[in-house]
Amino acid sequence: MDSLLISLRIIHVIFGIYLAGSYLFIVPILEPRLKRLGPAIEGPVMRAIVPIMAPINGISFIIVILTGVAMTLILRWGSLGTLLVSGWGWAIIIGSVATLVVVVVGFGFLTPTGMRLDKLGRSIEGRAPTPSESQELQRLSARVDFLSRLNLAFVLIALATMLIARYL
Repeated sequence: MDSLLISLRIIHVIFGIYLAGSYLFIVPILEPRLKRLGPAIEGPVMRAIVPIMAPINGISFIIVILTGVAMTLILRWGSLGTLLVSGWGWAIIIGSVATLVVVVVGFGFLTPTGMRLDKLGRSIEGRAPTPSESQELQRLSARVDFLSRLNLAFVLIALATMLIARYL
């Protein structure tokens, strides 16, 4: 049982580091710099990155969630009711909810918005956008920015609570 728990923890931490690291790089560092360089650079770079990152992130979230649930069940089987009365339990619950929010926002809202933004961007390549297209580009871009920052906040909450749980 100990080797299983150790293996699950290693897998959980490695994929959690990847997910948190990718958000910590993309949202505050990469995206703002690409925006400053303009749509002619931002669009192609994001079109090159997103098709690779989306499935990798999806698989990583599945692995993090499944290993997290497995570790919780292994560690607290028979006493799951005590999760609400312990610091460890609350940290795990808050971190789990934050992780699920990231998944829902990321794949339920951010990905579809990004796809619409990409489709619109491709449709106006090589020509100036109409005023309505320009307005829609700005609206979708602002939504992507907001959702990205929201997700980053929840990634940080999940990361912090999971780190804190280790010491409670």
